[in-house]
Amino acid sequence: MIRLGLVVVCLSSSVLAQTNWVKVTGDRVSLRSRPSLESDVLGRAMRGEELIRRGYTNGWVAVEAPVDLKTWVAGEYLSNNVVLPKRLNVRAGPNKNYAVIAFVEQGDVVTPVNTFNTWVQIVPPAGTSVWISEQYIEPVITEPVYLDDEDGIKEKLPVLDLTLDPSLPQGVKDLIEGTLERAHPGLYQLRMEEEVRALVRGQHEQLEPLIGAKLRVEGLRYYVTSTALPVVQAEQITVLSGDME
Repeated sequence: MIRLGLVVVCLSSSVLAQTNWVKVTGDRVSLRSRPSLESDVLGRAMRGEELIRRGYTNGWVAVEAPVDLKTWVAGEYLSNNVVLPKRLNVRAGPNKNYAVIAFVEQGDVVTPVNTFNTWVQIVPPAGTSVWISEQYIEPVITEPVYLDDEDGIKEKLPVLDLTLDPSLPQGVKDLIEGTLERAHPGLYQLRMEEEVRALVRGQHEQLEPLIGAKLRVEGLRYYVTSTALPVVQAEQITVLSGDME
C-alpha cells in the first residue's frame, strides 16, 4: 500500500475555460483584494495551485477566489443559510473593518464553513475575484482527452463546466475508492466495477502515472451543475492495487 501526498488544486465556482487556467509558480503567493501591493492580503496561493483567470490590469491578474479562501458575512442577516437583506457584504474577515470583496443578494443560499462570534465564514460566492501578481503564474496547458466510439473513431471530449451547484452541500470531507481512469480534460474518474463513482480534479503530472490503479482518494467533495457525479479535490491518495500504465 502506497500513500501519496497530493498538492491541493482548488475548484472554482466559475465556468472552466481551458485557456483561462493559470498555475502558481511561487511559494505562498499573496492573493489580494485589489491590484496593488498596498491592498489587503486575503490568503496565500501555493506553488502548483491552479486558478481561473478572470481579468488583467497593470501586471495583476484577477482570479476566481479559491473555495478555501476565508470570506465572511454577518450571521444576523442569514436564516437557514439564506440571505435576508437585498444586498449583503461579503468581507475578508469577521468584522466590519475588513475589506468588502463581494456581495450576495436576497434569497441567495450560502455555504457555511465556520463561525466566529456573530459572523459566519462561507464558501466564496460565485464570481468573487481576488488579485495575484502576474510574476508568479503561468498558463495551464490542459491535455485533450479522446474516447473511442463503437466504430473505433476517436471523439474529443469537451471541457466540463465546473460551476458549483448552490443547492447542494459543498466542501464536505469524503473518502472514495475506485480505479482511476481518464475523463474530461483536467479531470479523472474513479470507477468501481461498472459504476463511475466520482470525478477527481488534480495535476496532470501527479495523477497520470496512477491511471489503471485502484485508489482510495480522501478529500473535499463538491457538486457542479453539469454532472450528477461528485467532484473530489484530493488531499490524500492511497494506492491499493492495480497495474499502472
